[in-house]
Amino acid sequence: MREVIKAVVVATGAALVLSGCGFFVEHFTEYGKLERQARREYQSGDYDRAVFHCVRSLRIRPDYEKAQRLVQDAFRAAVREHLGRIERLKLSPDKFKWDDIVPEYEALIALNRAVESLPTLRVKETGEVIRFEIADYSRDLTDANVKAAEAHYREGLKLSQEEGREIKKRAAKHFKKALSFVPGYKDASEMYEKCRREAITRMAIVPFEDKSGKEGKYGAISETIADGVIAEIMGDPEATEFLELVSREELQRVLEEQKLQVSALVDERTAVEVGRLLGVHEILLGKITQILYVPPRTVRKPPVKRKARVVVRKEKYKDEKGVEHTKDVYGDVYATIIPYFKRSEASIIGSYKIVEVKTAKIKKSSSFEGKAEFACRWAKYSGGERALESEDKKLISKGEQLAPTEEEMVLQAARNLISSLAEDLKAYVR
Repeated sequence: MREVIKAVVVATGAALVLSGCGFFVEHFTEYGKLERQARREYQSGDYDRAVFHCVRSLRIRPDYEKAQRLVQDAFRAAVREHLGRIERLKLSPDKFKWDDIVPEYEALIALNRAVESLPTLRVKETGEVIRFEIADYSRDLTDANVKAAEAHYREGLKLSQEEGREIKKRAAKHFKKALSFVPGYKDASEMYEKCRREAITRMAIVPFEDKSGKEGKYGAISETIADGVIAEIMGDPEATEFLELVSREELQRVLEEQKLQVSALVDERTAVEVGRLLGVHEILLGKITQILYVPPRTVRKPPVKRKARVVVRKEKYKDEKGVEHTKDVYGDVYATIIPYFKRSEASIIGSYKIVEVKTAKIKKSSSFEGKAEFACRWAKYSGGERALESEDKKLISKGEQLAPTEEEMVLQAARNLISSLAEDLKAYVR
């Protein structure tokens, strides 16, 4: 009877091991986890990613049957999906449809390369080699790139015949797009550069008028902002593709010739006239209306009590046989945490407008704000250190930090303002 019971136990254990084997493979092996991820992607309709994850799984273990089966289904589904999209796009009347067809062929090529990179896969039971319907889409991709380039080239040519900086900008962008599909396509490089030059907007950024009532307290803050915006834009090649900023030296030269001070430029009519003399298309005028500073303020928060049970001493004792031992004696230790919070801030508030010199019309106007914040948290404690929690220790170790000075805070607010204003102007000229 015992032998029978033992056999049953062994058989049951073996069955459990076998049934749990699949779970182990899927959850604890890299190739199993990759196949599980691929299965989820396949079920959600992301066939491309399913193929790529199956390929990674099979590179680790080529005989993994679940991945073998899944990669065949996912590859067929992915190819079918891309070819279907290509056929639908080809029927579209959109003249730039080839922009969308190109990535479809690129995806097909990537899928085929991934499957081709697999080691030889064989069906476990028969040893038969698993084969895929590999196709070469490189000629299709080349043809699609040429057609996409031609569509943008033609649009660029059409727009280049029209007048206006904005239209020339659009033309330049189409020539640039053509080159992104086929480098060196026809004379697109020369046409892009020609249209780009004709599309450039020359702009002068005048030092901002300081109406905060604190002029001079923080140095030449208005000039700092104007110079900072110019420097940040000039340091970004994309931003200067269609924008040329007048330097401070060039502006100063014209002012000296006209016997004017920078302060005279706060008058819009005077600024527009100087803009004409500078030969700019637009001029940016700004004013600072407020500079606010909140000095550091320290807040002491309510104390927090801590309690912990710890070993407070060792005690010797003898057992019933008279053998001496040592035991731990536990007791409660207490601590009081006193949290502190210190905060300071500064902000610069104002507005700007971009005026077209030719018409004296406002092209864009907006408000701005640059902020700087300082915040510091720390804590002190009294009582037993062993009662402290890990977060308590971190706050205590920090200690009180010295807050930046008023001038430092305002300058940081100016730097933040420069970054946000520069981004605003970059978006305007793109």
